[in-house]
Amino acid sequence: MSEPRIRNHGLESFLQAAANDSCTTAGIQVVIEASRGHINLRGNAEDGHLVAAAEKSLGQDLPRAPNTFTQGKHRIYWLGPDEWLIVTAAASAGQQSAHLAAALREHHAAVNDLSGGQIALRLSGEGVERLLAKGCSLDLHPDVFPIGACAQSGLAKAQALFACIDDKPTFQIIVRRSFSDYLMHWLQHAALSGGVRLMVD
Repeated sequence: MSEPRIRNHGLESFLQAAANDSCTTAGIQVVIEASRGHINLRGNAEDGHLVAAAEKSLGQDLPRAPNTFTQGKHRIYWLGPDEWLIVTAAASAGQQSAHLAAALREHHAAVNDLSGGQIALRLSGEGVERLLAKGCSLDLHPDVFPIGACAQSGLAKAQALFACIDDKPTFQIIVRRSFSDYLMHWLQHAALSGGVRLMVD
């Protein structure tokens, strides 16, 4: 029997440094959501049959309102009028992607597993909004960006998807893996006064 493949998330060096750091009072906590897979869905949101087939396969509604997401078995983000990002358990992302593609085979749609190319970070802690504001033009105040909101924007020099997932506040940020090392360096520098505590989920 072949050994299971270990998927690296690209931030192992930061985790090693965190393991050697005895400081537990950092103001911002960053959790690497290594247990998440990412599936991109493209299709016409005005095609009721396509939407119904996708929702039946996924077991929950697709977000239809711009810059929102739905929460259930998966977290599904609206990226555009014909595009969604499905964040799900990494262990079943390949199977879910294949199941969704099969459900939509009679429709004009595209399903792609992006798990190897993206990574999700979960940021929380006092001052997390101020920290992100140093590199992002989005207004993340809860009156403007409440729970359930998402939007694509730049963070420092990296393109990212932002989502407010609870009222602590906690933000999920999804970036290309190739930008993750750069982004963690930026976060550490931007939060220098309060520090960053890095964990993995």
